[in-house]
Amino acid sequence: MTGVSLDLRTQSYGSPQQPQNGSLQAQNGFTARKPSRMSLSGAREKDKLLPFLCRYLSRKKIVMMILVSFALMAFLSGFFTTNREDASESTIFNHFSDAYNTSLQFSRTFRSQKDDNSDIQRTLSVCEENPPTRHTSSASHSTGSVPSHSNLCQNFAFPPPPPGDRRRPGPRPCPVCYLPVEEAMASMPSATSASPVLQHLTYFHEETSTKTEPHEGSDFGGYPSIKQRNESFDIKESMTVHCGFVKGCRPGYKTGFDIDVSDLVELEQSHDIIVASAIFGNYDVIQQPTKISEAASKNIPFYMFIDEETEAYMRNSSALDYRMKVGLWRIIVVHNIPYTDSRRNGKVPKLLLHRLFPNVRYSIWIDGKLQLVVDPYQLLERFLWRHNATFAISKHYRRFDVFEEAEANKAAGKYDNASIDYQINFYRNEGLTPYSEAKLPIISDVPEGCVIIREHIPITNLFTCLWFNEVDRFTSRDQLSFSTVRDKIMAQVSWSINMFMDCERRNFVIQAYHRDLLEHMPPPVAKMSGLKRTRVNIPVTVPIPVRGNNSSAKSSVKKSAVKRGKGERRSRSRRQVKNPGNRDTTVI
Repeated sequence: MTGVSLDLRTQSYGSPQQPQNGSLQAQNGFTARKPSRMSLSGAREKDKLLPFLCRYLSRKKIVMMILVSFALMAFLSGFFTTNREDASESTIFNHFSDAYNTSLQFSRTFRSQKDDNSDIQRTLSVCEENPPTRHTSSASHSTGSVPSHSNLCQNFAFPPPPPGDRRRPGPRPCPVCYLPVEEAMASMPSATSASPVLQHLTYFHEETSTKTEPHEGSDFGGYPSIKQRNESFDIKESMTVHCGFVKGCRPGYKTGFDIDVSDLVELEQSHDIIVASAIFGNYDVIQQPTKISEAASKNIPFYMFIDEETEAYMRNSSALDYRMKVGLWRIIVVHNIPYTDSRRNGKVPKLLLHRLFPNVRYSIWIDGKLQLVVDPYQLLERFLWRHNATFAISKHYRRFDVFEEAEANKAAGKYDNASIDYQINFYRNEGLTPYSEAKLPIISDVPEGCVIIREHIPITNLFTCLWFNEVDRFTSRDQLSFSTVRDKIMAQVSWSINMFMDCERRNFVIQAYHRDLLEHMPPPVAKMSGLKRTRVNIPVTVPIPVRGNNSSAKSSVKKSAVKRGKGERRSRSRRQVKNPGNRDTTVI
């Protein structure tokens, strides 16, 4: 036993059956005396117990008693052996428990102050001039904080994704080696990762912003000019950049993308890890995470951002009550959303979580259509801590070139073609080239951006800010601008992104359909097991071609339907066998 969790979501293994203790019933040859109607005293019962046992043992059942004794001894020896093994395993994991307890002592210096008795004081805490921030980084990265037991997955051979078949075409999940939750928790570094070059990051704040150039962004983003955009890629020790929320005194308070004051106080709390998602325009159905450990359920909050349209639908369907909780998800309602496009509104929490959660160390973003099926501690250990990485995202399952991704977006109608062409031509003039082996070790220019795993440090915050500015300036298709921002930052500082395989992403999230597709889907067809078939009566209207006003043809159809009678089912099945290609009229 190595203790390694090998998660293969395409297979399922049943739990072993637990042995049940049977009762041994001995049948005696003698005829038992019927009990008297009067109850005997306790003393007489004790006096008769010993002679009864002696008489029972004098019978020929002594062999059965010996067998029972041996079975009892074997059971007790196995029980004590199991206890000793459990004690040894608990001793092994004591090291990880001590390391986890140490990691829980991470400094939480920056805490927001709230007063539940006064809304005025709440507003002042939201709008204080020097808000708490955790953008400072430690001098060195704690590479030795990961215990030695994390090498349990080093010998894991990464298999290729399973091939598709006719029943299940398209990409498939592949096995991923996760450490147990206790070891993953102990693997969390005790110190914040180092941010190369950039140490202090602040953001533009303008009450009034004016658009002076075409394709310059939005009022929410502050309309940064081309000159300001280019200067933001010049990495320095201290920088001030556009990063949304340019108005108001605090992100989410009179800035556009407004959040209630009580929720803002909640978002300012200190957490080591959070999980966040969003649904705007009532576009998706909330998916509840599964296989979440007790420690994660207690220590890691799950936040779901929704707009007023989604809130109204959820309240009308009784999915949301006054507690603002749906399963593990804590619902945050957003008012005064800055864009008319719901997908662009979703990019605000997706890329700017560090602005909404100023006192959070790690975050996991998943799109609203995804269901998380692996513990967050295991994800962070697998994709960040194990590689000493600060930002992780999966590559696209098929395309790795931006130009091919642009053509695919135009073919699928994801955005208007003119805007996509303008953005690609802009990047081409800046020096963007098709992907080639010359970019190795970079394996792809196109991400599958539905999952982002990151640590909140200045360099990753800068990356997502500049990525958001590209989405705000050009199209909302963030796959088109990802490589441009990444390459410009990597050209100046020693920083990289962990781009993992898409089949690994599909191992820990399950993708559901959007709400509009679910509402138009037909009801599920009854399943067939073996040779038994369940007949489902589905009304099917089959048009019968009739030429002209030939009433005799209509009458012949009616007569043939009457004549079939009891033989209708047999004749119908024979016709289906003779004509297997006619599947539209087949009813199972």
